[in-house]
Amino acid sequence: MQGAADFLARIHAGFAGVSAPACLHDAGDLSFDQLHGRSSALAAELAGDRSPVMIRGHKHASYLVAYWACLLAGRPLIPIEPDLPVQRIRDAAAKAGVGLMLGAGTAALTDDPGVPQRDVTDFDESLPGFSPVPRAGRDTAYIMFSSGTSGQPKGIRVSYDNLAGFVDWLRGGLLPDVPLRAVTGNVRYCFDVSLFELWTSWLRRIPISVLDHGDFINSRKYIDRYAAHGAGLWISTPSAIQFYMRDKQFNGQNMPDLRLFLFCGEILPKHLVVDLRQRFPGARVINTYGPTECTVAVTSVEITDDHLVAERPLPIGAPRRGCSLVLEQGQITICGAPVGPGYVGLPDKQAAAFPAPNRYRTGDIGHQGADGLWYFQGRADREIKLQGIRIDLNEIEAQIRALQGVQAAVVDPHKLRGSYRALNAYVSGPDCADGLASLARRMATDLPAYMVPRFWFGCRDLQFNHNTKLDRGTFMAAAHAGDLRYVHD
Repeated sequence: MQGAADFLARIHAGFAGVSAPACLHDAGDLSFDQLHGRSSALAAELAGDRSPVMIRGHKHASYLVAYWACLLAGRPLIPIEPDLPVQRIRDAAAKAGVGLMLGAGTAALTDDPGVPQRDVTDFDESLPGFSPVPRAGRDTAYIMFSSGTSGQPKGIRVSYDNLAGFVDWLRGGLLPDVPLRAVTGNVRYCFDVSLFELWTSWLRRIPISVLDHGDFINSRKYIDRYAAHGAGLWISTPSAIQFYMRDKQFNGQNMPDLRLFLFCGEILPKHLVVDLRQRFPGARVINTYGPTECTVAVTSVEITDDHLVAERPLPIGAPRRGCSLVLEQGQITICGAPVGPGYVGLPDKQAAAFPAPNRYRTGDIGHQGADGLWYFQGRADREIKLQGIRIDLNEIEAQIRALQGVQAAVVDPHKLRGSYRALNAYVSGPDCADGLASLARRMATDLPAYMVPRFWFGCRDLQFNHNTKLDRGTFMAAAHAGDLRYVHD
């Protein structure tokens, strides 16, 4: 895209002098003018070094300051969550060549991350005006580390051209041109679906209404807050909103401004759209699809009544401008401008997934229907998305098998109403529930919480097939039938 960095900088320049809130958060709000001034001042201090900057924070408004400061200073940003184990932080920082870690919010700094660190608020706000550092469109704007990699971290690079193309897609009509007072802030910033929320806020100069994930189980607090702020656009994975559907107060009567729903990251079930329309009469639902490697999403479709009554699953939509989808051996390959530069320091994975510039093999099985829309049919490997986060079941199994006392392990997704909700672990080795609990706790010390199976089943006997291999189906069935089990909270 011509002048990608300049295009993004012009959006930032439009924040100056705008007193309207950019971020509404329990810890304190942030206006667009404050976002402009503080990020400009921080960018002035970050400029001069081109090494990546890791932003460690959750939903605090200072994360937005750090995000813009890195973009303006021409330093690739890497978002990570505070609960990520320190060793994984060190691994990611070393692989990406991180030069600085910025702490955004309460308790965002950590012990010995392996790189210099400072708080986002620790800078001189009196610095004079700052001119954004020129960057080429092919230069890296941000790096997302795949949460699904339980071994070596997998850094996914996205360029300024890629990011600007995504923003231009939002600006050019992905979201219907309906009045919006605010957008929800459901998604963690380490998950690139959050860019739907952030850039919708920034393009329209409306606030993003944010609550920490620690409050997620308090659905009434979310409902009341979004209603008070007039949130008109909901963005999340399908799993996230199904949690809220359990609360009868989550409806159009209590949230009259909420008229538009956008989903990404998982399969969108028909029953969810039907239920949403009953709760929010007249609401519009948009389904999208795309991997992090191709800048958040590459297809979209507004779900209609015809889609709901058709026998096949809901479509993932049509490709956005500058992008095409093709089938290679039944698997979807994405071609065009959204395809990022690839991985950080993983030449074998790079060669397999990116056979040519602007070409990415997704490993997803799908097809194009007679209606011209694309349909997703599942993964070719054992990667799944759990609440929008990519997880490799094979690698989690390897982690469990490496624990002392484990003879065999199988990991499978726990499914409810057609959606993945958690992980099941079937294990041979421990002979009591306390033994299973110990395994879960040991995994939790090294891995993020969402990668630790919630439901654990013990099987006292190994089950083999005729080739003297573990018979996975029989093994899981025997574990289910037994009395050795543990639920990890």
